[in-house]
Amino acid sequence: MLRKKQTDTKGFTLIEVLVVLSIIAVIVAFTIPAMAPALKGSKLKQAANQLEALLAGAHQRAITENRPVEVRFFKFEDPESPGSLPMFRATQAAQVITNPQDHNDIKYEEEEVLMIPQPFVLAEKSYSTLVESEALREGATKIPRRELAEFIAFEFRPDGSTNLATVDESHWTLTVMRESDINKELSPATDFVTLVLDPFNGRVRRLQP
Repeated sequence: MLRKKQTDTKGFTLIEVLVVLSIIAVIVAFTIPAMAPALKGSKLKQAANQLEALLAGAHQRAITENRPVEVRFFKFEDPESPGSLPMFRATQAAQVITNPQDHNDIKYEEEEVLMIPQPFVLAEKSYSTLVESEALREGATKIPRRELAEFIAFEFRPDGSTNLATVDESHWTLTVMRESDINKELSPATDFVTLVLDPFNGRVRRLQP
């Protein structure tokens, strides 16, 4: 009777496994720092895209539906970092609905509140002249994770212009910046994107270093 030849199955030795793990560790150590700038840039682009889409959508909706649309900027502390400073961390569009019989009876059809992707916020002062305008409406409303959040807002009008066209400025800026860079001097390493709003036609263009 013929016997079947037994095949020897040989596994990896402990030394071989350790060598492979060491090689993987070296590759990861070199790859992660190289990927970090790309990941940062991707998050910044996401934040800028979100803000630009909000402005463009509100502008288009005001024209299409022949009603003003308000764009709001919410300022509050980071809920995940107790003791953090109040920053502009969220936005919202809201269609303005006026009662034809009573123009003082104004209601708002509010869209979803959009959080600006962390760790980015809207910078203030000279970086974002729009949020510094005295023509902005001030208000407060409930948003996710906050019972009452204060905001400032401007309007896109049905003709495509904004209510900021009455103020003597040819353009307004909004700058998305890393929160930790807010009080630092700008350098080549600073991540930011500035959106420029034309108050007369409502168009937005992007400036990026």
